[in-house]
Amino acid sequence: MANIGTYVIWIIMACAVAGAIASIRDEESGLGGEFITGLYSIGPIFVPVAGIMASIPYLSQFISVVFGPLHDLVGSDAALAATTFIAVDMGGYQLADALAKTREAWIMAMVTGYMAGATIVFSIPVGLAMLHKREHKYMALGVMSGILSIPIGVFTTCIIMALTNVQVREIVSANAESSYVLALSLGGILANLVPLIVICIGIAVGLWLVPNVMIRGFLHFGNFMTAALKLVLVFCIVEYFTGFFTAVFGGWGFDPIIADEADQFRALEIAGYIGIMLCGAFPMVYLIKKYLARPMEVIGNKVGLESNGAAGILAAAANILAMFRLIGDMRARDKVLC
Repeated sequence: MANIGTYVIWIIMACAVAGAIASIRDEESGLGGEFITGLYSIGPIFVPVAGIMASIPYLSQFISVVFGPLHDLVGSDAALAATTFIAVDMGGYQLADALAKTREAWIMAMVTGYMAGATIVFSIPVGLAMLHKREHKYMALGVMSGILSIPIGVFTTCIIMALTNVQVREIVSANAESSYVLALSLGGILANLVPLIVICIGIAVGLWLVPNVMIRGFLHFGNFMTAALKLVLVFCIVEYFTGFFTAVFGGWGFDPIIADEADQFRALEIAGYIGIMLCGAFPMVYLIKKYLARPMEVIGNKVGLESNGAAGILAAAANILAMFRLIGDMRARDKVLC
């Protein structure tokens, strides 16, 4: 099981090589076109990623001050507030560590960040940037519906960890000894999930009573986020080249968007990393559609999806951005499900 991810990477890289060779002959269509499109996606991806990552210091402070006390009020650990809105690999993990009262809450926050934080801080802004506007309403309905399953996913994961006596590291580290045995209790798990459950109930009721209003609200939220991230990005660019804001205001609270001595893997590097991965993922999706259409159709029929929908689920297992590439070819129902 541990090697599955490695095998997938090798498959994607093989598709990248095939795509590069095909692009020498024809970079406008087919396999070669998918290779080039994957590389060209770096630009659209960089805008939301840079805006979000630059804003992490202010987002962290806002979440700690505003949502932390609300979590405390209902008996939930404030650490989960951090990763409900910020992905684990975008600062949520460290912020949760600072806020958590127990190691159990910290690990629960980590699990939440993989599901909720990654969706809100990455999938939504990047998806809106990559998808055509006509697809946004389907994304809105699909994302909101998917969010409803997050408490179930977190609960299931935590129960499995509780039953298997998982050992974890007590500090933020990649090589420290995993010596702490989690003591997750059913009551503690449910208490920490209360805010997430309340949010999901609100979304569910809204989708049931006023679905169109909910979709419009999601799109307005997405548009506001997109506009705000563009402004953050351009201000960061101005600051990087001129130091204007530091000179005028005496400081600059946003994080850098280009690698420096403190961090060699910032927004520009992450966007580039995603792009060079997509130069293989997009050709892989193309090959799946072209040569595995019939198997995908058979699998899709068993779960109520057409072949493109089934291929989208398979692509998302490798990379959600690869799945976005297929959205335009799907029927409306499959767009929402994927």
